[in-house]
Amino acid sequence: MKRLIPLAFLVLACPAVAQSSPDPRGSGRPQRAYANPSALIAADLAFSRLAREKGQWTAFRETAGEAAEMFEGGRKQVKALLKDRKDPPLPVSWAPHLAWISCDGSAGLTFGAWQGAAGSDGEYVTVWQRQFKGKVDWKWVLDDRQDLAAPLREVDWAEGKVADCPARQRPAGDPPPQPGSKRGRKEGSKLPPMRPLAGAIPASPRGDSKDGQSRDGSLAWRSTVMPDGSRRFTAWIWKDGAMSEVIARSFKANGI
Repeated sequence: MKRLIPLAFLVLACPAVAQSSPDPRGSGRPQRAYANPSALIAADLAFSRLAREKGQWTAFRETAGEAAEMFEGGRKQVKALLKDRKDPPLPVSWAPHLAWISCDGSAGLTFGAWQGAAGSDGEYVTVWQRQFKGKVDWKWVLDDRQDLAAPLREVDWAEGKVADCPARQRPAGDPPPQPGSKRGRKEGSKLPPMRPLAGAIPASPRGDSKDGQSRDGSLAWRSTVMPDGSRRFTAWIWKDGAMSEVIARSFKANGI
């Protein structure tokens, strides 16, 4: 599913219903889920606006997930990295060009362009996770960026894509859960169950490489730090019966 959302006039539309065809590996019925790429793009734009209004590193701290990571001389936990960092007089500004979201809407990522106060240009990728408690709908869990010799091509529309819904076979005799059922969740937990990836992705390379995924397994990402400090970011979504690569970017060995 592909949706185009205007950057200048972003409206939070009703969530789109994403539905896949039956999984060719089994006869399970396809899942349905509400995935809203416009909300993900809106979260990224709000993040940039917060940086302008309250300060760059203040915005990063306030919107970061508990285990969020950035890269400065290697992989770093944001809570420690930005704990006492002062905001620059003028923040970097950015806007997403592309967004991908899992079928169940539990995770997504944005890719776009940033501009520095002194006229520098660059690109970034941010991984987001949906929050199932609290007042904030989305928090970011990984952010990487680099400067570019020339700016990315400008876009009028941010393009949002939704992963197909993996079809899951139920064990024989296992009745489907009824609406509102908490079966399959831990007592007192508000999180949906974490499922395996819908399909295979390439093996993780050796070294400092970490994988993440949506709760339904329809979106996965991998960040790898090379010995020289450069990084590689790759992500996949479940599409047409396979985990298809949607972005692969190499980032130079530089700080944030």
